[in-house]
Amino acid sequence: HGFIIVVNNIDRPDARLDEIPDEILDLLIDLEASDEQLESPIIFCSGRAGTASLSQYEQGEDLTVLFETIKNYIPAPEGDEEGDLQMLVSSIDYNDYVGRIAIGRIERGSLKQNQEVMVCDYHQKHAPYKAKIVNIYQIDGLTRTAVDTAKVGDIVCFSGITDITIGDTITAVASPEPLPFVKISEPTIEMTFSVNDSPFAGREGKFVTSRQLRDRLMKELLKDVSLRVEEGDTTDSFRVAGRGEMHISILIETMRREGYEFSVSTPKVLFKEIDGVLCE
Repeated sequence: HGFIIVVNNIDRPDARLDEIPDEILDLLIDLEASDEQLESPIIFCSGRAGTASLSQYEQGEDLTVLFETIKNYIPAPEGDEEGDLQMLVSSIDYNDYVGRIAIGRIERGSLKQNQEVMVCDYHQKHAPYKAKIVNIYQIDGLTRTAVDTAKVGDIVCFSGITDITIGDTITAVASPEPLPFVKISEPTIEMTFSVNDSPFAGREGKFVTSRQLRDRLMKELLKDVSLRVEEGDTTDSFRVAGRGEMHISILIETMRREGYEFSVSTPKVLFKEIDGVLCE
């Protein structure tokens, strides 16, 4: 598949405008990109200023260049609109009103409110089971708008299926055909989150108890399928395992901004045994 390369932060004083295109080309060659992919358009942006340009030496006025490139370069969705429903769940969200929300793009057929569907898994972690779509939303700007129906190519969010997860396929009841999906990577590192018991406790956040910390971590599990949370060695600590340092550091920063105060340990690499060999 073709793609568009977007370089952000070109307005920063330390931006290396002369070197970036060559470094991108070297990366694509290292990744064994096809000739078509080597010709992929490069857009230079400033997310902070909301601008896009075809040249790294021009900032542009708005994001029109990016939108036009997407429209002209990326092919329109293909698929049989009259066929049986098939949609891969590629992301998960959660809110307290409707529970788990599945997000994905319809690959075949159409999806309707209150429709009965089959939930399948390509890797057969669970047998196909029937479920019902309750509400369907489409993303409109920064908001989600309720719709009654959606068709091939539409990116939709829907609620009503309690245990749905990334990698599940939603299909018509008559043809439960799961779409291929790469297994979600296991966690690679672990950190301990614990109640702050230092002399400075209580100065940084408003949520400071172990119950508040536990509730927040459990809530994160509802929408982050690659996170693992276990009780720690004490009642005031929790072992949090993620796919990498960035994965866990984003969670830490998000919680900090929400007003949670806690201590974290140094990261610990996880090991597992493969064919009798201990592997990092």
